[in-house]
Amino acid sequence: MSFSKHLLSSVLLAGTIFAAATIPLATLGSKPVAIQLEGKPVFTGQFKELAAPYMGLVLALSIGAGATNFAVMRWCQSSRKLNLAESEMSTLKQQLHEQETLIETLKFSPARLQASGLERFLPEGSNWRQRGHSANGEGKNEHSQVAFETST
Repeated sequence: MSFSKHLLSSVLLAGTIFAAATIPLATLGSKPVAIQLEGKPVFTGQFKELAAPYMGLVLALSIGAGATNFAVMRWCQSSRKLNLAESEMSTLKQQLHEQETLIETLKFSPARLQASGLERFLPEGSNWRQRGHSANGEGKNEHSQVAFETST
């Protein structure tokens, strides 16, 4: 959901709470009310005389509910985006690791080591056959081919 949809749903929630909480004021507006605290009368009058503090409380409650709803919805959305980004980052790290492994393999491949004159760094247990080369390593032609076999 986008920002505007989250905002709209939060405003609708706040409006619904406000409307539902003001229904008693509309229905009980002219009825008498007596508020007592520890047996002593604190307020005596009609319900509509308490409208201002009641409306302030209802307004604060509905705005608080709407703001909380908005914050939770945005938090959930950002959590989903974070999980998606972490998943994508993990995939990219795996691909990068595979590419680095391939580069290292190619950097130290037997053919490259031999072409660089570093035969002593070839792995043990490998069998090199050089076509067109004599036993002392001198080639008969300039473009000889090299084949690599690994014993298992």
